[in-house]
Amino acid sequence: MKKIFFLLLFLGAAAYAVSDKPSSIPLPKSVFLDTNPTACNAACLDRLLINGQLFSFMSRYKEEYSTKFLEENYLNYAQIFNLFIYYEYDSENIKLAVLIPQKSIKGYALTSVNAVLAYLLRQRGDFELGVFNSVDESEESIKSTLNEIRKGGYSYVIAPITQDGLNALVENGYGVYIFIPTLHKSLYDNAPDNIIFGGIDYDAQIAALNEFAKGDIVIFSGESKLELSLNEMVKNQDKTVENTLYFTSLKDNFKKAIEGNKNLSSSSVYLNMPRFMSGLLASQLRAYKQTPLALLSTQINYHPDILNLTQYEDRKNLYLANSIGAIDAHLESINAFLGNNVEYDWVNYSISIGMEYININFFNDESEKLFSEEINNYGQIEYDTRIFKAGQYGFLRQD
Repeated sequence: MKKIFFLLLFLGAAAYAVSDKPSSIPLPKSVFLDTNPTACNAACLDRLLINGQLFSFMSRYKEEYSTKFLEENYLNYAQIFNLFIYYEYDSENIKLAVLIPQKSIKGYALTSVNAVLAYLLRQRGDFELGVFNSVDESEESIKSTLNEIRKGGYSYVIAPITQDGLNALVENGYGVYIFIPTLHKSLYDNAPDNIIFGGIDYDAQIAALNEFAKGDIVIFSGESKLELSLNEMVKNQDKTVENTLYFTSLKDNFKKAIEGNKNLSSSSVYLNMPRFMSGLLASQLRAYKQTPLALLSTQINYHPDILNLTQYEDRKNLYLANSIGAIDAHLESINAFLGNNVEYDWVNYSISIGMEYININFFNDESEKLFSEEINNYGQIEYDTRIFKAGQYGFLRQD
């Protein structure tokens, strides 16, 4: 009889403990084996299910004690958890590194690793995953971490970095194949062929949004690098930008900026700011009796939070660009089990596409293809841009 092992992978918080040195974290595995010396018959398995002891149920399940009800539950939970079922698997081992600058990407540190894990679990391959914490994005830290990755025998790297670490990564990324899910290729036109990019094409999103713009443009903006960059992209398009208003905190004087501003009701307003501020500003516009011809926003506000933060009257003219396409149901459920969102988190979506590219091109060209997006000859994921309107209960596609 073949041995069957059920394995579920978790990334412990210790993987992200701040350290003065880059750390290589080997693949953490929890193996759920039946350590009870007595057999678990059908009645025993029933009790485990009733009591919600799912991992015990999965580890102690045996075909000889099964009923149709138990088998159905077993297969159902195996699909939900997408646990590895190892028979005699002899494919090439996938060895992959994730470079994490924890201080820079903060909450994305854990979700990025989970997105990698979710894809590998979905494709049921045998793999080894090393997580390397560079702590920050200084050239010294990036260079040292890449050296550790090469020493560990890793040839493929997922690196969710910010623009601050881009130069250091490109200049020291020799000898490994690097996928950067967080940045667009336009930020480094002359990057070598071993580096590919998965960032959103915000220029394309703004061009698509401008089809719904009326009158002149007013920009509401924060002051992050991304927000300032979006402002420049809007200004470089074929539209007249009447004014740019900056809002950075709840202490800002919204009334002074909005009330009596005659430009607002005859213009379209870009919301180049985080969801919380965008929702607040949309509400404030209506409170001060301003009705812009349209509210426009890129991927940064395509999220259910924007619906929860506004009333329908606040957002009925809000148009949002989205480049996240269809998601495989199994992949989505694994991400959800790991606490990840793919449908509204474009970084997780980008990582999933990059993982597919690496897997099919370097490990298993017979793997099932889950995404329609391709990576072009310049080393950048090509996304489709779709425009959605914020409806009363959800987002309504506009084509």
